[in-house]
Amino acid sequence: MKSRTATPRSRAPDQRRAPREDARSELVIDFERYVPTVLSSLVAKLRANANAFFPQAYGVSLAEWRVLSFLREHEPASAYDIWTNAQLDKAVVSRETTSLRKKGLIELTPVRGSARNRTEIRLTRLGVALLDRSLDEILRRHGNLTAGLDTRALDAFFRVVAHIEQRIPHMGDPSDNAKPAHAPVKRLAKRRPPTGA
Repeated sequence: MKSRTATPRSRAPDQRRAPREDARSELVIDFERYVPTVLSSLVAKLRANANAFFPQAYGVSLAEWRVLSFLREHEPASAYDIWTNAQLDKAVVSRETTSLRKKGLIELTPVRGSARNRTEIRLTRLGVALLDRSLDEILRRHGNLTAGLDTRALDAFFRVVAHIEQRIPHMGDPSDNAKPAHAPVKRLAKRRPPTGA
């Protein structure tokens, strides 16, 4: 008795699609123009530079300096205020506030009558003095970083950053608007032979 299961017929390759598939197989992502990688690399380099600078110059980490700077503008503040508005991780804020308190740069005061044992965080005189002492150096470093860029270039940079931030939630949207001029791809200079050949 013959099986009723039909044997699938092998389809002849569609010659019309071959050139396009071959052309695409020669394309790879150009990470020097792939925006997420470019930005990630830039942030990593800036963070590494700052993490080497702040402990040596002022005895605080980059994250600690960020907390101090936030408090200078928004004190008194809670730990919740800091990690939700200063773009810092909750665990980082907890660790750095503990360290800053031990260094005498901030003080924590319980809020009486608070239902959740809320604590207010303020700068001490030592914390204020550290920020005052670092201001000129921070501005000098920023000036060196942006040297060669005029106001129009910097304004354009901030507009681009704001635009990219707004577009992040849409990265997965279906779209046919990816223009070839913007596509971060390049052609392989030389095809590698398949392994095991």
